Amino acid sequence: MTVASEVMAIFCLANDLNDLEKKIGNITIAYNKNGKPIYAKNINAHGPMTVLLKEAIRPNVTQSLENNPAIIHGGPFANIAHGCNSVIATKTALKLGDYVVTEAGFGADLGAEKFFNIKCRKAGLIPSCVVIVATIRALKMHGGIEKENLKKENINALKKGLSNLERHILNIKKFGLKPIVAINHFILDSTKEINAVLNFCENMKVEVSECKHWAQGGKGAIDLAKKVVKVCKNKKESKFKYLYKNNIGLLEKINLITKQIYKADKITFNDEVEKKLKFFEDNGYGRLPVCIAKTQYSFSTNPKLKGAPSNHEIPIREVRLSSGAEFIVVVCGSIMTMPGLPKKPAANSIMLNKKGEVEGLF
Repeated sequence: MTVASEVMAIFCLANDLNDLEKKIGNITIAYNKNGKPIYAKNINAHGPMTVLLKEAIRPNVTQSLENNPAIIHGGPFANIAHGCNSVIATKTALKLGDYVVTEAGFGADLGAEKFFNIKCRKAGLIPSCVVIVATIRALKMHGGIEKENLKKENINALKKGLSNLERHILNIKKFGLKPIVAINHFILDSTKEINAVLNFCENMKVEVSECKHWAQGGKGAIDLAKKVVKVCKNKKESKFKYLYKNNIGLLEKINLITKQIYKADKITFNDEVEKKLKFFEDNGYGRLPVCIAKTQYSFSTNPKLKGAPSNHEIPIREVRLSSGAEFIVVVCGSIMTMPGLPKKPAANSIMLNKKGEVEGLF
């Protein structure tokens, strides 16, 4: 899959066409008899690969249903890669608009952590505000409710699941940023459930906004937008910082993420992992950021462990060098790095009706 490849990560981290070619050329494709890396540029593959991406590297400017400009460009998975759109798209948007909203995939433990430690570090970006999107449904699931029962009001399960939201809020603050919680409203959310989340955020002294953009469009998110603008203008409230420095060891970087963000008690790994990490450092890759590949369903590596688990173990299965994308992939637990597609592709529902109109997109 394109989104699971190192080429997609490179595509999204490149600053321009020349940088793209350089990064593609630095992809490790094999090792020689002496154990030294062989790069794509050594077999002159970087030129033709760049030619194939010559037009793709240009961002696509589209518009929303309310005619707002939206740049759609790139999309590596956040559970196995860094999960952010392209640096080129983000920098282009910053030149064109006063405010730019970008998404980092999955929860703040994956997308946001990698957005800060990888994308912002590589591109020199400094975020002004973070919006944590939460749903009543997801919080109840983290409180132990099965999917088929999520439509029913359950305050106890919701309150139990709020530990998950709390963990994300505290994690964002570790980067020196002020988070805002956006409650993505569903029509079956009860008033009591909404109030429970509002009260929780108030007690944590965190701004929160109930958003009904799904039903009302832009009007349903005006309150959130105003709060975001307020935080962005008050630069004293946010002092962005990375979780770790470049010059510390790879194992120390992994430990910081797993203990600070995932609240793991320890990491476990075999001799082969330790040997590879040393090899990476000995060959000049010790300053690279690390990209944790793990399940998106839990802070742990167990997708069934909901809420905010702590004192758990993070088993490292293997480590991989992404020398082109310039990060070290740390594969944890049973995560698949080449995920499968759904049994029924979305394309099966998209068609033209007798009037020539598109159906099945929404």
